[in-house]
Amino acid sequence: MLTVLGLTTVAAPVLGLDGTDHSAHAHVPASAAAPAVQTQPSVLDLLDSRAATAQPSSPTPQSLLATPTAQARAESVPASRAAERGALDGVNVEGAHGTMAAAVPEKEIVMPLPQGAFRKTSSYGGRADPFTGGSSAHTGIDLAAPLDTPIHAVADGVVDYVGPGRAGRSSMIIVLKHEIDGQVVYSWYNHMYASGLYVEVGQQVQAGDVIAGVGNNGRSTGPHLHFEIHTDDDLTTTDPLAWLREQGAVDVSELP
Repeated sequence: MLTVLGLTTVAAPVLGLDGTDHSAHAHVPASAAAPAVQTQPSVLDLLDSRAATAQPSSPTPQSLLATPTAQARAESVPASRAAERGALDGVNVEGAHGTMAAAVPEKEIVMPLPQGAFRKTSSYGGRADPFTGGSSAHTGIDLAAPLDTPIHAVADGVVDYVGPGRAGRSSMIIVLKHEIDGQVVYSWYNHMYASGLYVEVGQQVQAGDVIAGVGNNGRSTGPHLHFEIHTDDDLTTTDPLAWLREQGAVDVSELP
């Protein structure tokens, strides 16, 4: 289970606050017998239940503003996990007919934040804007976490953009480009400080790499990661939580 961090802050998104209308691009979904086995809910299942208890009007707790171990966690996972998994590349295995074949690694999709370090405070879709109170389209999900909590690349890919606000989102942003099951998708990570950006444009990343640290930059009411999934080059978004579930996303600790 996720450990509730004692957080009551609702992390606010920054979208649609600069006059840009993102709703055009947002596609909002959707007896004596052996004892019973007790199953634990997955990280993804817990996110929805935690979101229901969020209190938007609560002040930001100090526990979110600084966590001494956050940077240590970030440094404990190198910017590239290639060294850890490099031994798998080029490994030959005995084929069914005695022939040698190259091992094909399985697709890896991970959660953008480590289990136990965050809670979902805002879902994808229509909602009341936390700054204006008006109706708005939220094109991602908000995951509240302490400052500098490691942000992980959700899949293998290349860094497509790093820098200030883009397409109506406020600073800072990292965009990763992935090819998954033959489809190009983009993952967006938002609200980091400049000092919390750990990758550069053109850099190759692997699922689980630490690419940034959680920030409270731009139009935000507390430290959090605003996370989006885009399905094309035209800013078309999809529910990130549903996408992660469909892809079978796991916690970074479950990577080989």
